[in-house]
Amino acid sequence: MPPAPDLRTNHGTWAIATAQVAALAYRMVNVLPTEAYDPNFRGQYLETTYFDTAGLALLRARRRKSKYLTLRVRCYAPPYDPGSPRQNQAEAYALSVKTEAQKFRTVLPRDQAEMLLGSGLPVGFWPDFLPADLVARLMDLVGDQPLQPVVTVCARRYVVEDARDRLTLDVAIQTDTGKWYPSAVLEYKCTQPAGAPPLVVPGRPIKLSKFVWSMS
Repeated sequence: MPPAPDLRTNHGTWAIATAQVAALAYRMVNVLPTEAYDPNFRGQYLETTYFDTAGLALLRARRRKSKYLTLRVRCYAPPYDPGSPRQNQAEAYALSVKTEAQKFRTVLPRDQAEMLLGSGLPVGFWPDFLPADLVARLMDLVGDQPLQPVVTVCARRYVVEDARDRLTLDVAIQTDTGKWYPSAVLEYKCTQPAGAPPLVVPGRPIKLSKFVWSMS
């Protein structure tokens, strides 16, 4: 299921070597409670589809970093054991938008999500899904060009959190175009401006935009 919106901000992202993943996961569940959607810490399978114009106007803006917008639809599969059937398990969808200054997320009904994933997001539909300020930003960046799915990034996510801190560990990060990220990725978010991870992180700090990486 999509996580509920909160006031936490990112305080760090690290590349985690495969050999360190099991030990880190063990420490994570010993410092914070598991996420309510995955109490047994089995991991949630995510498929995140990014949208852009045919000429990749949003990707160019994201690389410039000064004034950008990324738009994605994420499918959240319920936690399950590898190899078990998923066809009878309900999936959840969310539309999310990020700029250099804000984040927006809304849950999508399955039929709406499948429509967007199948046919994209024509200009006339933007006000149906996005607040006015984000529609204005899109028009500044892409004009009247429709948005279409350009890449899907898949990963299995493990989460621990409390009211203050949230740790997410993404493993097996890959794209539908055949790219694999060379490590797992740990992200730490906190409600406090000077928050620090509640454990020693066995990895190196990185700056990562999965959208930019997946399209590079």
